[in-house]
Amino acid sequence: MVAKSNVTVIIPCYNDGLYVMEALDSILNQTLKADKIIIVDDGSERETRKVLESIDHENVTIIYQENQGVCKTRNNAIQLAETDYILNLDADDYFEATFIEKAVEVLNNNTKVAAVGSWVKILKNNVLEKEIKKPYGGSVKDFIIINNGIASSMFRRKCWEMVSGYDAEMQNGYEDWEFWISILKHNYEMVILQEPLYTYRQKMQSRNKSALNKYDYDLRKYIFVKHKELYKEHFEYYSLELLRKNSIFSRNQNKAKETIDYRIGNLILRPIRFLKRIIKK
Repeated sequence: MVAKSNVTVIIPCYNDGLYVMEALDSILNQTLKADKIIIVDDGSERETRKVLESIDHENVTIIYQENQGVCKTRNNAIQLAETDYILNLDADDYFEATFIEKAVEVLNNNTKVAAVGSWVKILKNNVLEKEIKKPYGGSVKDFIIINNGIASSMFRRKCWEMVSGYDAEMQNGYEDWEFWISILKHNYEMVILQEPLYTYRQKMQSRNKSALNKYDYDLRKYIFVKHKELYKEHFEYYSLELLRKNSIFSRNQNKAKETIDYRIGNLILRPIRFLKRIIKK
C-alpha cells in the first residue's frame, strides 16, 4: 500500500510546453508520492496545450483557463486541493526526488513551521551553475528586507486560507515574498532544507527579471504599505539593515571606480562628454 503524503502539487503553466514534462516527472518520481498533482494551463498557446493534452496519469488533473496571472492561477488550483500540505512548482523548474519526503517530515514534526523550501541550483542555458543559492528562511523579521525563501516551497493549506491566498494585486511579481510575510507574521517560521533539492531555470526573459528591472520600487512600496504595522514593530532593525546595505553598495561602487576597466572607460568617454557640452552650447 502506497503511503499517503497529504500533499497536493500545484503547477501553473503558461507557454512552458518545452519544460513542463520535466517538472511533472520530478514530482512523479518522488520517494514519497504526492496525493494529487494539479496543472493549471493559464491561457497557453497551442503548442503547450498539445503537450498537456498528452498527459495521462491517474493522479494528475489538468485545468484550462483564460490567462489570469500566477496569483489567481495558484489560488484557483489550491481551492481544489483536499490535502493539508501544498507544494508549488513552476512549470519550467524541477525538484530532486527526496524533496517531498523531507519537507513533509519537517511539517509533520513542528506545528510552528508554516513552509519548507530548500537550497537552489541554477540552470542557465541548460548548464548548472556552480553557485548554489542558499536562502535562510526563518521568522518574519528575516523577510522584511529581502525574500529569504523561494516560491516553490511546501506550505500548510490552513496558512493559505488564513491570509486569503496569494494577493492578486501583485501581478507584476514578488507575490511569493508578500505571501510569506503575510503568513510568517502570525508567529510561524519557514525552514530551508540545507540541500540543493530544487532547480530553477534562469531564462533570458522572465517574470522575476521584469519585476526587478521595471517594478521593484512599486512592489516593495506595496509590501511596505500593506504590512506597515510590521515594519513599525521592527523599525530599528529595518532602518539599520537599510543603512548597512547602503554602506555596502557605496563601498562596492567606489571599488568599481578604482578598477582599470572603469578608468579606461572613463578616459574613452571623456572626449565624447566634452563634445556633448560643446554642442549644447
